[in-house]
This record gives sequence, structure tokens and C-alpha cells, in this order.
Amino acid sequence: MSEDMSKAAKPTLITLALSAAAVLGYVAYRLTFDEARMAPVAETGSPAHEQLPDELPEFSLTNLDGEQQSIRSWLGEPLVINFWATWCAPCRREIPMLKAFQDANPELEVVGIAVETLDDVRPFADEIGGFNYPILIGRTEAVNAAASFGVEFYALPFTIFTDGEGRTLGVRSGELHQEHLDDYLAVLADLEAGRITVAGARARIASVM
Repeated sequence: MSEDMSKAAKPTLITLALSAAAVLGYVAYRLTFDEARMAPVAETGSPAHEQLPDELPEFSLTNLDGEQQSIRSWLGEPLVINFWATWCAPCRREIPMLKAFQDANPELEVVGIAVETLDDVRPFADEIGGFNYPILIGRTEAVNAAASFGVEFYALPFTIFTDGEGRTLGVRSGELHQEHLDDYLAVLADLEAGRITVAGARARIASVM
């Protein structure tokens, strides 16, 4: 190769090297943030938390309309707060069940918290025909929201359960199944009827989740 050709090739090689570095950096980011730190939870269902707070904590995240909304917007209703992501296969499997559960139980509210960006979630919502329950969205903000529940944020999905007075009752780490939702409804019914205390409700949730 002549000296002139060699000089002309150098800028091209530098550009290719920088492009390759950028691609590799992005791949490493996705692997580290999405899959290593938040890999889908195994089917053990073992709780990944130290201690839930007694009351629903205060935090706000972006909703599907791009507006900030507080998790306490639904005080007065029992909540099923489901942390999920579009890339998480168990999370995606839960969504049709959660939509059916919301339809069947309008007296409570399912709230999905997507650990992603609005640009990730909106196309997915269109793909599945929309959600019939509210979705809140954030990356670091959603991780901080999980921390406010005392949850060790290493994997998805996980779900927090509250009663109608904003008291936290328990957490399910791993994929939800219909029996978990049925158990939650039974605990709520007993709590509201005065057959068990809040402490008893928490013990029941812990034993079945």
C-alpha cells in the first residue's frame, strides 16, 4: 500500500474502531443493567426483601401519558404493585392474567411499574392492545421506588400487595400465578371482615407467596 493510501485509510479505521467501541459499550450496558442485575427470578418465589415498610411509601413516576403520578394516587384501594420490564419473559406472561384480574376485581387496583423508558413501554403497550390498569415508568427512579419498599432489586418480576388503607401486606418475588392472586383476595376478605389482624394478614401472605 502506498504512503498516500495508508494516510487516507487511517481516518476510516479510526471511525470503525470508535463505532465498534460504542456498540460493545452498549451491549455491555444492556447485559449488566438488564440481564445480570435484573434477570428474571427463578420459580422459587423466595422473598428478596429485608422488611417491608408498614405503610405505602411516597414516590412519583412517569405514567403512559408522560406525566408524573404518585403511587399514593390510589389510596383507599387495595393495590397489587407489579414491577416488570418488556424484556422479562415471566413479566410478559403475567400481564394477561393481571389484566383479567383487574377486570374481575374493580374494587382494587393493579399498578404496573416498568423498569424501562417511556419509549420502550409505549410500543409494547400498543402491541398487546393496551393496559386496563395504570402503568408507571422509570429506570433509576423505579429502582429507588423498589428500595423504598425494602426490596433488594436484583431480579424481575416482583409484586407488592397492600390493603385499602395503604398498609403493606407482603411481596411475591418471581412470577405470579393465579393461586397467588386468589390467596391475596382471601387474605383481604378475612382482614376486611375482622377475622384476622394486619399482622395475621402479613403472616398469611408470607406463608403462601
